[in-house]
Amino acid sequence: MDNDDYIIEDILVPKSKKKNSASKGKRRERELAGILTKRFKKTFSRSIGSGNRWSQVGHLPKHAKDTLTGDLCCPEGFSFVIESKGGYDDIDLNSAFVGGHREVDEFLEQVTDDSKRCDKKPIVLWKKNRKPWLAILKTNELVDFSFEYKMDYRDWTIVALDDLLKLEDAFFFV
Repeated sequence: MDNDDYIIEDILVPKSKKKNSASKGKRRERELAGILTKRFKKTFSRSIGSGNRWSQVGHLPKHAKDTLTGDLCCPEGFSFVIESKGGYDDIDLNSAFVGGHREVDEFLEQVTDDSKRCDKKPIVLWKKNRKPWLAILKTNELVDFSFEYKMDYRDWTIVALDDLLKLEDAFFFV
Protein backbone atom coordinates (compact mmCIF):
# COMPACT_ATOMS: atom_id res chain seq x y z
CA MET A 1 0.00 0.00 0.00
CA ASP A 2 1.00 3.55 -0.63
CA ASN A 3 1.88 5.74 2.39
CA ASP A 4 -0.54 8.36 1.08
CA ASP A 5 -3.41 6.09 2.07
CA TYR A 6 -2.88 6.75 5.75
CA ILE A 7 -3.24 9.83 7.88
CA ILE A 8 -1.07 9.43 10.93
CA GLU A 9 -1.80 11.77 13.78
CA ASP A 10 0.79 12.40 16.49
CA ILE A 11 -1.18 11.67 19.65
CA LEU A 12 1.63 12.99 21.83
CA VAL A 13 1.23 16.55 20.53
CA PRO A 14 -1.77 18.29 22.09
CA LYS A 15 -4.27 19.78 19.67
CA SER A 16 -5.11 23.45 19.92
CA LYS A 17 -8.50 23.44 21.63
CA LYS A 18 -8.95 27.19 21.12
CA LYS A 19 -8.59 26.96 17.34
CA ASN A 20 -11.02 24.05 17.12
CA SER A 21 -13.58 25.74 19.39
CA ALA A 22 -13.37 29.03 17.47
CA SER A 23 -13.98 27.35 14.12
CA LYS A 24 -16.74 25.21 15.66
CA GLY A 25 -18.41 28.38 17.00
CA LYS A 26 -18.30 30.04 13.57
CA ARG A 27 -19.64 26.88 11.93
CA ARG A 28 -22.51 26.72 14.45
CA GLU A 29 -23.31 30.41 13.90
CA ARG A 30 -23.52 29.85 10.13
CA GLU A 31 -25.67 26.75 10.66
CA LEU A 32 -27.99 28.70 12.95
CA ALA A 33 -28.21 31.62 10.51
CA GLY A 34 -29.32 29.14 7.85
CA ILE A 35 -31.99 27.62 10.10
CA LEU A 36 -33.43 31.03 10.98
CA THR A 37 -33.24 32.32 7.40
CA LYS A 38 -35.14 29.25 6.20
CA ARG A 39 -37.77 29.53 8.95
CA PHE A 40 -38.47 33.27 8.63
CA LYS A 41 -37.61 33.74 4.94
CA LYS A 42 -35.54 36.76 5.99
CA THR A 43 -31.76 36.94 6.03
CA PHE A 44 -29.83 36.17 9.20
CA SER A 45 -26.04 36.15 9.02
CA ARG A 46 -23.06 35.66 11.27
CA SER A 47 -21.83 38.92 12.80
CA ILE A 48 -18.25 39.58 11.79
CA GLY A 49 -16.07 39.31 14.87
CA SER A 50 -19.03 38.20 16.96
CA GLY A 51 -18.35 38.09 20.66
CA ASN A 52 -15.35 40.40 20.64
CA ARG A 53 -16.40 43.73 19.26
CA TRP A 54 -18.59 45.63 21.72
CA SER A 55 -15.89 48.25 22.26
CA GLN A 56 -15.87 48.77 18.49
CA VAL A 57 -19.63 49.34 18.14
CA GLY A 58 -20.54 50.84 21.51
CA HIS A 59 -20.35 54.39 20.17
CA LEU A 60 -22.48 53.70 17.08
CA PRO A 61 -26.10 54.84 16.67
CA LYS A 62 -28.92 52.60 17.90
CA HIS A 63 -29.78 51.04 14.52
CA ALA A 64 -26.13 49.97 14.09
CA LYS A 65 -25.98 48.55 17.64
CA ASP A 66 -29.20 46.65 16.97
CA THR A 67 -27.61 45.05 13.92
CA LEU A 68 -24.14 44.37 15.30
CA THR A 69 -24.89 43.27 18.87
CA GLY A 70 -25.00 39.53 19.41
CA ASP A 71 -23.63 36.64 17.40
CA LEU A 72 -26.02 37.01 14.46
CA CYS A 73 -27.07 40.00 12.39
CA CYS A 74 -30.84 39.76 12.44
CA PRO A 75 -33.40 41.29 10.09
CA GLU A 76 -35.02 44.57 10.99
CA GLY A 77 -37.72 44.21 13.63
CA PHE A 78 -36.40 40.94 15.09
CA SER A 79 -37.10 41.19 18.82
CA PHE A 80 -34.17 39.16 20.16
CA VAL A 81 -30.44 39.51 20.47
CA ILE A 82 -28.92 36.08 19.85
CA GLU A 83 -26.04 34.50 21.70
CA SER A 84 -25.05 31.35 19.82
CA LYS A 85 -23.22 28.57 21.62
CA GLY A 86 -21.79 25.52 19.91
CA GLY A 87 -20.31 22.56 21.71
CA TYR A 88 -19.76 22.78 25.45
CA ASP A 89 -20.42 19.06 25.46
CA ASP A 90 -18.96 18.73 28.94
CA ILE A 91 -21.77 20.81 30.46
CA ASP A 92 -24.00 18.49 32.43
CA LEU A 93 -27.30 20.18 33.27
CA ASN A 94 -27.77 17.75 36.15
CA SER A 95 -25.11 19.67 38.05
CA ALA A 96 -27.23 22.85 37.72
CA PHE A 97 -29.61 21.46 40.34
CA VAL A 98 -27.01 21.97 43.04
CA GLY A 99 -26.08 25.65 43.14
CA GLY A 100 -26.54 26.44 39.45
CA HIS A 101 -24.01 26.08 36.67
CA ARG A 102 -21.18 28.59 36.23
CA GLU A 103 -20.82 28.26 32.43
CA VAL A 104 -24.56 28.42 31.75
CA ASP A 105 -24.74 31.47 34.04
CA GLU A 106 -21.96 33.08 31.96
CA PHE A 107 -23.95 32.47 28.75
CA LEU A 108 -26.98 34.11 30.32
CA GLU A 109 -25.00 37.05 31.71
CA GLN A 110 -23.41 37.68 28.31
CA VAL A 111 -26.72 37.72 26.44
CA THR A 112 -28.35 39.82 29.18
CA ASP A 113 -25.60 42.44 28.86
CA ASP A 114 -26.01 42.47 25.07
CA SER A 115 -29.80 42.78 25.36
CA LYS A 116 -29.48 45.82 27.61
CA ARG A 117 -27.11 47.49 25.15
CA CYS A 118 -29.52 47.24 22.23
CA ASP A 119 -32.85 47.06 24.08
CA LYS A 120 -33.82 43.66 22.70
CA LYS A 121 -34.92 40.45 24.41
CA PRO A 122 -32.15 37.96 25.22
CA ILE A 123 -32.01 34.45 23.77
CA VAL A 124 -29.25 31.85 23.89
CA LEU A 125 -29.31 29.23 21.14
CA TRP A 126 -27.10 26.28 22.04
CA LYS A 127 -26.17 23.13 20.18
CA LYS A 128 -24.12 20.34 21.66
CA ASN A 129 -22.54 17.84 19.28
CA ARG A 130 -25.03 15.28 17.95
CA LYS A 131 -27.87 16.91 19.95
CA PRO A 132 -30.72 19.19 18.87
CA TRP A 133 -30.56 22.97 19.20
CA LEU A 134 -31.87 24.38 22.49
CA ALA A 135 -33.30 27.84 23.09
CA ILE A 136 -32.90 29.55 26.45
CA LEU A 137 -35.09 32.58 27.05
CA LYS A 138 -36.58 34.51 29.92
CA THR A 139 -39.48 32.56 31.40
CA ASN A 140 -41.74 35.63 31.32
CA GLU A 141 -41.48 35.65 27.49
CA LEU A 142 -43.19 32.25 27.36
CA VAL A 143 -46.09 32.63 29.82
CA ASP A 144 -48.67 32.53 27.01
CA PHE A 145 -47.24 29.37 25.46
CA SER A 146 -47.00 25.77 26.50
CA PHE A 147 -44.38 23.27 25.49
CA GLU A 148 -44.57 19.54 26.04
CA TYR A 149 -40.95 19.53 27.17
CA LYS A 150 -39.17 22.38 28.89
CA MET A 151 -36.79 23.02 31.74
CA ASP A 152 -36.81 26.04 34.01
CA TYR A 153 -33.47 27.37 35.22
CA ARG A 154 -33.63 30.36 37.56
CA ASP A 155 -35.79 32.88 35.65
CA TRP A 156 -35.03 31.27 32.28
CA THR A 157 -36.73 28.47 30.35
CA ILE A 158 -35.00 25.97 28.07
CA VAL A 159 -36.96 24.49 25.15
CA ALA A 160 -36.07 22.74 21.91
CA LEU A 161 -35.43 25.34 19.20
CA ASP A 162 -37.55 23.32 16.77
CA ASP A 163 -40.51 23.71 19.13
CA LEU A 164 -39.90 27.42 19.67
CA LEU A 165 -39.75 28.04 15.91
CA LYS A 166 -43.30 26.68 15.59
CA LEU A 167 -44.58 29.86 17.24
CA GLU A 168 -46.09 32.58 15.07
CA ASP A 169 -43.80 35.22 13.56
CA ALA A 170 -45.39 37.85 15.82
CA PHE A 171 -43.57 36.29 18.78
CA PHE A 172 -40.20 36.98 17.13
CA PHE A 173 -40.78 40.36 15.45
CA VAL A 174 -41.95 43.76 16.63
